[in-house]
Amino acid sequence: MDDINGSRVINLSKATLEACIHCGLCLPACPTYLATGRETESPRGRIYLVDQYVSNKLPFSDRLAEHLDSCLGCLGCQTACPSGVDYESILDAVRPQLANKRSAFSRLLGRIAFRQVLPRYGLLRVLGMLLRIWQLAMGSRVLGRLTDHFAPDTTLSPPRRFLKRLAGWEKFLPLLKEHIPLPTRLDPKNPSDRGVHTLLFKGCVMDIFYNHVNHSTMRILLKQGHSVEVPDQTCCGALAFHQGEADIARDLARRNLERFGFGQDPIIVNAAGCGAMLKHYKTLFEDDPELAHRAAEFSARVRDLSEFLVQYTFQTIPEPFERKTTYHAACHLAHAQKVHEEPLTLLQELDKKNDTRKLVPLAQQEHCCGSAGIYNLFNTELSLDILEEKLDHLEKTGAKTVVTSNPGCQLQLEAGIAARGLDIEVRHIAEVLDRAY
Repeated sequence: MDDINGSRVINLSKATLEACIHCGLCLPACPTYLATGRETESPRGRIYLVDQYVSNKLPFSDRLAEHLDSCLGCLGCQTACPSGVDYESILDAVRPQLANKRSAFSRLLGRIAFRQVLPRYGLLRVLGMLLRIWQLAMGSRVLGRLTDHFAPDTTLSPPRRFLKRLAGWEKFLPLLKEHIPLPTRLDPKNPSDRGVHTLLFKGCVMDIFYNHVNHSTMRILLKQGHSVEVPDQTCCGALAFHQGEADIARDLARRNLERFGFGQDPIIVNAAGCGAMLKHYKTLFEDDPELAHRAAEFSARVRDLSEFLVQYTFQTIPEPFERKTTYHAACHLAHAQKVHEEPLTLLQELDKKNDTRKLVPLAQQEHCCGSAGIYNLFNTELSLDILEEKLDHLEKTGAKTVVTSNPGCQLQLEAGIAARGLDIEVRHIAEVLDRAY
């Protein structure tokens, strides 16, 4: 479909949209529908709006864009759908149009972040160091105390409104630890025990906010007898792609295709959002005759850490869980990558060592926590409403540790747990396995 300026904005077949039979089985799986109760905030409601636009029955108005932009992109609806509706392709098709609806200033800042900041790991480390200094100097407390006394947002001057927004964003930041550069390669001491040679995708946000998880990931691969190498790489492009900046996402993807090259070595990812994007490269370039084959080969090599580890046996006996533990499934692992059982299988192996079972189920474990990349920064209120239900279920388990596999989930859960004052630690599955073995 062409817009009034003649530029192609949505490329969707009628069959894709009409695959939705509006049965409503997606509704219990949609966090925004559950939080608002509005049909326009549901998958079938959003599909209807897109269909009306494609059929020239509705303009792509600010109001229509608001309903579409409130979607988390968790894809829980796609897992629940009995008709096999490809909701992901529908959402991906409208993302560039949503980007066009943002203010010029907001979009410029986003493009600078996606193109000039996230891919520059040296700059990210400097920014991370400055943030750590700020945290150690108790800057977050000063900013929080200052903005707590501000009047309601509607009466604030632009500078004060900006400070209040910064204070809100800061609640989603973890307490940064010292950044320790990753070794470029680790090999088992005994060459005869050497298993598979793996390549680690360390990520940009993951390596700055949760650098220790990358170290745990490398150690746990080594403990299973595999060698692990950290090749030169750049941002996966997920945040840019989800914000509708497809040109930046493709540019970053091309760089990773070049740097990882052809080969058979599996590419291990410990961030579910990154893993979903790396596996999406084959779709990103499926119409590109020069890169289609390389992208498909690359995506086929990508494995989530749990997906890879569950195929092999550890060479050491694990220690049991020390505390009652539960598992929260990251949306981009469960719904986008279809990796459901592997993390639980690994955790259940640890639980077998306990005299009494300490791994407890979490109700609606595959429901979104509200993070969704940077969704919580721009849809903060709805994001926190969605998080409340997750925290309710988490509190009912009585668990003292919640395990997940995505930095966005960690940030969101840690912020919610701190706000409620709960005695629960959030751990990445790599940390849990590294500690156990």
